[in-house]
Amino acid sequence: MFDVAGFLSKMKLSWKIATCAVVTLIVVISGISIYMYQATRHVPEFYTAALKIEPAAAQETGEILEEQVFAFSNEIRKPSRWQLRLTNDQINGWLASDLEEKFPKLLPSGMHDPRISIQERQVKLGCRFEGQQFHSVMSLAIDAYLVEDEENVVAIQIRNVAAGSLPFPLGSLLDEVARRAEEAKIPLRWQQVDGDPVALVTVPSEGDQIEGIIRIDTLELRDGEIFLAGETLKAPEAAVEPAAPVAPEADADQEIKTASRPLNTLP
Repeated sequence: MFDVAGFLSKMKLSWKIATCAVVTLIVVISGISIYMYQATRHVPEFYTAALKIEPAAAQETGEILEEQVFAFSNEIRKPSRWQLRLTNDQINGWLASDLEEKFPKLLPSGMHDPRISIQERQVKLGCRFEGQQFHSVMSLAIDAYLVEDEENVVAIQIRNVAAGSLPFPLGSLLDEVARRAEEAKIPLRWQQVDGDPVALVTVPSEGDQIEGIIRIDTLELRDGEIFLAGETLKAPEAAVEPAAPVAPEADADQEIKTASRPLNTLP
């Protein structure tokens, strides 16, 4: 005989199990969503510190940076030894006071307030991102150094990219870097080092207003500053072709006879 009571009891138990499973799944998904939301809203400590700059101070340090870069651009044009040192404060001051006004289309859409933190052998960059689906602070860590055995080739090794505290896929970032380099006609190629993508940028050694050949021999990331040094070498003088031999003087009659002959047929 069919046990209706037992069947109903089992059905109730199954529904309870199913209900518990669904509730558990909802709780887990909700927890993950909350965690991901909070993770994307995380603001790196270096970025918070870099934002703390007064407008007047930002303008002053930004002007100092522009003056240094302008003097540097004039210095490297002539044969000489040169160097350039830029600090965190100078770069962040310029980013805060001048970037948006002078280069309004430099940053991709939705990004603003970029800041930088230079540390020993590492640069951290941060930028606010406001998209349709989420808002976050994008950050990445890079290393920059000269490539051995290749003149004027700078390696930029991308070590980490994150949205808040969550890892961010590199594909779109690398595509954007490649596109911007192509637009600016900057020679760029890619390698991998220790699993990290590395952009190899060739700095031109010659130019229309350069009175020589540029050679970079030092690029260092120090605590709080970037140091660059090198020299502009005097361009080798073009070889002077020897003058053609002068024919011995001839009388007027001989000149008339030889004037119409090619120079290399003179006796």
